Amino acid sequence: MILDKLKVGSVIVEISAKSPERILNLLWNSGIKSKNIVKIDITTIRLEVEYNDYNEVVGAVKRCGGKIKIISKNGWVFLISRLKRQISLVLGLLIFVIGMFYLSTYIWAIDIQTGNNLSPYQVRKELKKIGIVPGIKKSKIDVYDIESKAEDINSDILWIRARVEGATLKIVIEEKVNPPKQVSDTSGDCVAKVGGEIKRVFVSSGTSNVSPGDFVNEGDVLIKGIQGKEGEEYDVPAKGIVIANTFYEKEMEVQVSGSKLDKTGERDRDIYLSFFGRKIYLKKAINNFKYYDKIEDEKGFIKTTTYFERAEKEVNLDKEEAIKTATEQLTESFSRTLSNDYKIVDKDVYTEDIGEGKLRVKVTFVVEQDIASVS
Repeated sequence: MILDKLKVGSVIVEISAKSPERILNLLWNSGIKSKNIVKIDITTIRLEVEYNDYNEVVGAVKRCGGKIKIISKNGWVFLISRLKRQISLVLGLLIFVIGMFYLSTYIWAIDIQTGNNLSPYQVRKELKKIGIVPGIKKSKIDVYDIESKAEDINSDILWIRARVEGATLKIVIEEKVNPPKQVSDTSGDCVAKVGGEIKRVFVSSGTSNVSPGDFVNEGDVLIKGIQGKEGEEYDVPAKGIVIANTFYEKEMEVQVSGSKLDKTGERDRDIYLSFFGRKIYLKKAINNFKYYDKIEDEKGFIKTTTYFERAEKEVNLDKEEAIKTATEQLTESFSRTLSNDYKIVDKDVYTEDIGEGKLRVKVTFVVEQDIASVS
């Protein structure tokens, strides 16, 4: 009974029809009360009806071939409806905040920074032995106890620092620096670090073992670590520059006909939390894509999986133009890997038809570089 009393309200509607008066007659004959009737124009009227009569008004308007739209709503029934939506939103937000606060009392990640001699995996194993694992409560962690116990992991550790930052336990390890090994400069040959064709030789110490035009393999002696006349040789550190043409190869496949999958720009995303191998989704992707690429980001507390849509696209390229474009892309990609003392002096392009409208473009680069290395 109380709920029925709360279902009280009124609706102001605007009705458009060829004969609005006919609709008013239908309402009056049906016992539907209306008030504040205003004629907007020859085909449009505005009136106020009770909430409980609204569905009957809609039916009458449709029978007369007219249209109806709500201008405003008043009354307890609409107020309660709005309150329900707001309460649900506030309650959901409150549950989320409480959940986040509860989860923030745990450690969900362990970040370990080490030097060259000690691996994070080794430190992680030792931490596991003393009960420090992802999922442990922050209240059970004593960073000073961790520091004192972890110092016994390896003799190379100089000091260790453990700190809790958010939901992450950060471990920073400083290792002892061993003195550098003494390198003898009394003898040794210069050898080829890669194979190639010798172009120029500059010797500052030692004796050249190659001449321009010679082909050498990796490890061949270029400059001997000896000097002096025959029978009076003596050891010296071999030093010099040996410029040679070396050879590198890069390849790629090119679609010139048929169809291929291209990104459309559309994407969808899963957003979730992960606890002990179980996923709790904050947002679940619909993912109606037939073809897609998937990228998973599991860093941080909130993890994501992004789906990028790919669609079939017809391809019909000029073969020579496609080979030229592929060669330029391979050259640009290879050039980015070279330092300033490397120089591309020539290149050879080979192509192979591998079927299904695809070509394999292979480029052999001739690179001029210093190949001398002290053995």
